Amino acid sequence: MAHDDNAVWIEDDLGSVRPYALVHGRVRATHPELDRTSLVQASREPPATALQTHYAQVFNLCRSGPRSVAEIAATLEKPLQVIKIWLSDLLDDRYLTVPMPTGFTTATNDLRVLEDVLAGLRRSL
Repeated sequence: MAHDDNAVWIEDDLGSVRPYALVHGRVRATHPELDRTSLVQASREPPATALQTHYAQVFNLCRSGPRSVAEIAATLEKPLQVIKIWLSDLLDDRYLTVPMPTGFTTATNDLRVLEDVLAGLRRSL
């Protein structure tokens, strides 16, 4: 097979930068609890410094409200694992948050709910 010096070594479907280069070769997110249905949203405080383009795209998507990991991956047309790593980075830097379900915090403060949980645990022993 002849070597072509003019050949383009970039695969069209991956763009000019391969996804693994954008995550510095990492394969695991620092937030393993993130799955494709997890919701994330932009924090109230805007980033103090300019974000790299791929992080800014994720942040801007999440500014209008909670977005699922799968939705972000589909919108940006990137592999799910790459998006999880980007989201983990933004969560670590506190640019994104994981919203709590409505009423979740009040239910944990309700003494009756806690007593029911305790009673259920005692029954199972």
